[in-house]
Amino acid sequence: MNPAPRIAVIGAGAIGGVLAARLAAAGHEVGVVARGAQLAAIRAQGLRLETEGETGLAERRPVALEATDDAARLGRRDIVFLCLKAHDLGAATGRLAPLLERDTVVVPVQNGIPWWYFEGGRGEPLASADPDGALRQRFERTRLVGCVTHMAAQVNAPGIVRLTADGPTLVGDAGTSSDTRGGDAARIGALLQDAGFEARAVDDIRREIWIKLAGNAAFNPVAALTGATMGEICDDARLVGIVRAAMAECMAVGESCGIAFPVSVEERIDMARKIGGSKLSMLQDLESGRPVEADALIGAIIELGARAGRPTPTLAMLHALVGERARHPLVRT
Repeated sequence: MNPAPRIAVIGAGAIGGVLAARLAAAGHEVGVVARGAQLAAIRAQGLRLETEGETGLAERRPVALEATDDAARLGRRDIVFLCLKAHDLGAATGRLAPLLERDTVVVPVQNGIPWWYFEGGRGEPLASADPDGALRQRFERTRLVGCVTHMAAQVNAPGIVRLTADGPTLVGDAGTSSDTRGGDAARIGALLQDAGFEARAVDDIRREIWIKLAGNAAFNPVAALTGATMGEICDDARLVGIVRAAMAECMAVGESCGIAFPVSVEERIDMARKIGGSKLSMLQDLESGRPVEADALIGAIIELGARAGRPTPTLAMLHALVGERARHPLVRT
């Protein structure tokens, strides 16, 4: 990797926007692939990052970025962050070839079980993560670094992203290349640290995926179906009961995959209660008319549960209801 890497961020939405803004503010050469009003605003006025903290709202001056809707215009890059929803990856990755050299490191920043999870002889790939196998084929020889972030962010207006809750960003070897010692992950972690992220490389990124997924798979669909924030869900005995059952199912499936969770279901719910008023991503997507990540966040767990003989009735119910909710959005008057 070059000492001054050329970076691309594919998807300059909430998390992608935070990544791009901080990396550019730290002096890195960053190009973004965006679309619509977000692309037009970044081109016209740069990308501005707002941060919510204990002392109120802090605003940074907009950073100038190379922004395009055509990845080929960015040219070869040393690092490519994929900040796209799982269902958008297939269409986007076919256009990434002009960015990739033999030594390019690709960092998918995803929720849910990623397509590469079972690479390196760890098991059969998931249909819910990569239905036609296109992602696995496209990145077969690519240096991949897995990434899990606990930041919460939203696009406040075109060209303006707001970090509503900071949190650790964890990276680790995805096991898809010869970089078995995690050298790429260590370098990506250091790069993010230098740009102001609470970032570090971890030995087992798959464990971190499950730790985040246990919360996402339980809280996100309930929020999407009810419109409630995380705090409101925790304070409602009926809703938190559904979350509790879904989280227990998710953790049981994770344990069947060899994952040891560091906290119990009740401890995880207590942590969520302290976060309080965050509006979860699946609800944001529904309200904005965007597709939801039901398969990556919930369907993959159901699929793995069926393989392992672990029942997932609550998750199956939530998966079905969220799917119908997305197909038949409620009209607010």
